[in-house]
Order: sequence, then C-alpha cells, then structure tokens
Amino acid sequence: MKYLSVFLTAFFLSGSASGALTVSRNYETELLGNWICKDLWPGYSAFEMIRYKKDGTWNSFGEVIVDFELEENNYLKVRYGAVGTGLWEIENDNLVSLIDYVKVTTRTHPWIDEYFNMQDQFTLNEKTSEEIVVLSDNYINLKPNTGKGYECYKVDI
Repeated sequence: MKYLSVFLTAFFLSGSASGALTVSRNYETELLGNWICKDLWPGYSAFEMIRYKKDGTWNSFGEVIVDFELEENNYLKVRYGAVGTGLWEIENDNLVSLIDYVKVTTRTHPWIDEYFNMQDQFTLNEKTSEEIVVLSDNYINLKPNTGKGYECYKVDI
C-alpha cells in the first residue's frame, strides 16, 4: 500500500508538472528570429519577411499584390513594396503588435495612387491581436481577430 501511495503521488506530481509546462510556455523566446509570412486571398496576396527581436521590436519588408477590377472581368494587378517597424508582445497566447512606421511604394502603375492609396490602409500606433494557433520550431499559424489566418516559416539568415 505504501508503494501505491508513492506511485500515485509521483503520478499526480508529474501530471501537474507537465500541465505547468504547457501553461508557462515561453512564446517570447520561441518567436524570436526571422520569419517569412504569406497571406493569400482572392485578388490579394502579401509576402513579408519579419524579424522579431528580444527588445520587443520588429521590422519587416515585403510585397503586396492587389487585383483592381477596372471593368467586369478585367483586372489590373498592382504590386506594392512595404517596409515597417513596430512593437510586439505576448498576451494570453496572442501575438499583440503595433505598427509605428510603414512606408508603402507603388512598384507598378503609380497612377493608381490617385484613386487608391495603399499607405492609408495601415493604421499606426494601434495594437492588434492575433491568436497563436500553432507555433513550432519553424512554423507559426496566426489568426487575426478580424479575418482568416495566415502562416509564417522561420528562416536562418
């Protein structure tokens, strides 16, 4: 009986310890580094290289491609380059980030800026939250509060 109580105590302690490890997962450390992200929708695609740093800042560069409908079934594909910086933190298994600087450059068809300014689509100094759906050594899947999820792959540079 003495051995059974020792076994049960050890079993419950090991279960509590493994549960504590899951709860105290250190997303901050796991997220550090360089990630290539892609976000695809019909008529829209974005590709971004983002670096999350220990000091709670991030920087990125990438490309956004948008199909603008000129007439029925006639689309104009416009490419934009974008660079940005900001802050990041983890709150309740969510990646919370803020853009403090962004510069968008129209790479094709610059005349479209008279009708649609992509720079205006980014809000500065406002926190956004994304649920961390999956995070492994080299893959992350994020789901914003306002849309479908997207994925990123860790890269060594």
